[in-house]
Amino acid sequence: MRGKLLVAAAMCAALAGVASAQEFVPPFADASDYLASAAPAQVQAPAGESIDMVQAPADLGKAGPADDFDCCFKACQFPCVYFQADALYWDRVGTGCDEVLVIDTDTSEPLFSTNDLDFNGAPGARFLIGWQPHHCCNCCAWELSYWGLYNWNADGLVEGEGDLAIPGDLGLASNNFFLADTIVIDYRSELHNVEFNCIKSCCTGCAKIDFIAGFRYLALNDQLTISSTDLQETTSSYDIDVHNDLYGLQLGGRLTRPLCCCWGVEFTGKAGLFYNDVSTSQLVTDFAGTSVPLPLRDVTGSRDGVAMLGELGVVLIRPLNECWNLRLGYTAIGLGGVALAPDQLDFTDTFESGTEVHNTGWLFAHGAVAGLERRW
Repeated sequence: MRGKLLVAAAMCAALAGVASAQEFVPPFADASDYLASAAPAQVQAPAGESIDMVQAPADLGKAGPADDFDCCFKACQFPCVYFQADALYWDRVGTGCDEVLVIDTDTSEPLFSTNDLDFNGAPGARFLIGWQPHHCCNCCAWELSYWGLYNWNADGLVEGEGDLAIPGDLGLASNNFFLADTIVIDYRSELHNVEFNCIKSCCTGCAKIDFIAGFRYLALNDQLTISSTDLQETTSSYDIDVHNDLYGLQLGGRLTRPLCCCWGVEFTGKAGLFYNDVSTSQLVTDFAGTSVPLPLRDVTGSRDGVAMLGELGVVLIRPLNECWNLRLGYTAIGLGGVALAPDQLDFTDTFESGTEVHNTGWLFAHGAVAGLERRW
C-alpha cells in the first residue's frame, strides 16, 4: 500500500512539472487578444503535429480600418500623371476704338457706336495633362493644355423710318446703307489657346512652388457684320473677318498651399511675348438678299506685329478621394496688340478702302472655372 502511494505521488509531481513548463493558451474567444500580445516565439504548434498556425497581425483589434481616406489637402505631391478637365464661362471686355456705326440722316447725329456693343458670357472648355519626364534633370513635369471660348456675341439693332445710314461715302455709294429702315450689327468672336510648358517644382514647408516656362499659341477670330435694310428695296451687308495667330514664349509661376484641412488654394500668374500674324478680309455687297448681289468691295489684307499677354488665376481644390480633386476658380486674361474687327471698319469709298490693317487693339477676358482633376 505504501508503495502504491509513492508511485501515485511521483506521477502527480511529474504531471505538475510538465504543466508548469508549458504556457496556458486561453479559450478561442480570447485568442485574438492573446495572439496580438504574444511574441512570435510564444505561439507555436504543439510538437509532432502538422497543423499550420497563423500569427495575427500586430494591429489586430485596433479601432478603424488601416486604409481610410485622409481628406486633408497635401500640396507637396508629385503624381506620375495628372489630368484636368474644366468647364469655363467667361465674359469679354473690349470692342476696339469707339467708331460710329449708325447715324440719323436728318440730323447727322450718331445713333449707335462700337462702344454700345456688349458681349454676352461665352461657354468654353479647358483640358490639361501633365506627366513626369524620365530623362530630364531640368523639369519636374511636362504640361500640355488647351482651352477655348467658342461664341462671344454682341448684337445691336437700330430702327427708323427711312432715316438711317452708315457714315461716310460708302453709305452714299449704296442703295440700302442710306435712307434705311433698320440696321443690324452682329459681332462674334472666339479664342483658342494651346500651351506646352516645363514645370520646375520645389516645396517650402506645406506649400509647393512651380516655375513655368514654355511655348504658347493663341488664335483670336473676329467677325463683324452690318446689315442695312430698306423696306422698299432689299438689304446691303458689310462683312469683316479677322484672324490673329499668335506664337510666343511665356514665363510664370504657380503657388499651391493648404487653405484649411480639406481645401487647398492655387495661385497662377503668367506673362508672354508673341509674334502676331494677322489676316483680314472685307466684303461689302448691295442687294445682299437677292440671288445676284452687287459687290461694292471685296478686299483682303495682312500684317504682322508684336502682342503681349498677362494671365492671373486662383483655384480652390477639394480632395474627393485618393485620386480625384474638385476644382473651383476664377481666371482673368489681358491681351494687347491684336487686330479686332471693329478697328478695320472703313467707310470711305476708294480703291484702297479696307486694305489697311490695324493691330493695336486689346481685350480683357475673365470668368469662372469648374472641373475635376485625376491623378495617377
